[in-house]
Amino acid sequence: MLKRVQSVYYTVKDMNRAAAFYDQVFGMKLKFRDGDKWTQLDAGNVSFALSSAEESASAEGGAVVAFEVDDMAVYEAKLASAGATVIQRRDMGSHGKVVAFKDTEGNIVQLFAKA
Repeated sequence: MLKRVQSVYYTVKDMNRAAAFYDQVFGMKLKFRDGDKWTQLDAGNVSFALSSAEESASAEGGAVVAFEVDDMAVYEAKLASAGATVIQRRDMGSHGKVVAFKDTEGNIVQLFAKA
């Protein structure tokens, strides 16, 4: 079952500069930081994040929506039958697992399942 929109994020080159910008302009306070890889900010009801290129599903940049799911295997099967193209699988250990895919229109989307 789809649980929620887990996050929306941008790929950034300078994590410190980008985090400072969103705090200064919008008052988004830090929720979680993993060095220069990932910064999760408080944007109200949706988690807004900043990602390094190595953590991002999109090498081209742009926004990526990450949906949190309970059972990754169920959704991987649905993706395959619906014509999606899986472009990345990552096991993040105690954080969980991520599958990035392109939908039928070429948009990059991620699924996230907590460990």
